Amino acid sequence: MGWTYVIVAGLLEIIWIFTMKQSEGFTVLVPSVATVILLVISFFIFSKAMEFISVGTAYAVFTGIGTVGAVTVEFIMNPELVSVMKVFFILILLTGILGLKVTEKEETEGSEVSH
Repeated sequence: MGWTYVIVAGLLEIIWIFTMKQSEGFTVLVPSVATVILLVISFFIFSKAMEFISVGTAYAVFTGIGTVGAVTVEFIMNPELVSVMKVFFILILLTGILGLKVTEKEETEGSEVSH
């Protein structure tokens, strides 16, 4: 369950990053409000993940999902920004995220996270 929370929170992070860009420095009302709402929901769900997964691993994966997602969206919107080096480093980041996921033992529901 903890990883589901991390993934959902990370996906919401990608969306609020996109809406924050659209808010143009929080000067456009609708994207600004959407950013704040999505940010609060994302962090609430992320906080639920920490009931099951250690904080360090959960945060690294959460921010990794957001980073990879934001870069991917940027590449889709501006294909000229894609470079071999950027893709290489994104793949390194993905490898790290997968490594953290594989090595983290998810605790059973209701039990505490071991550190």
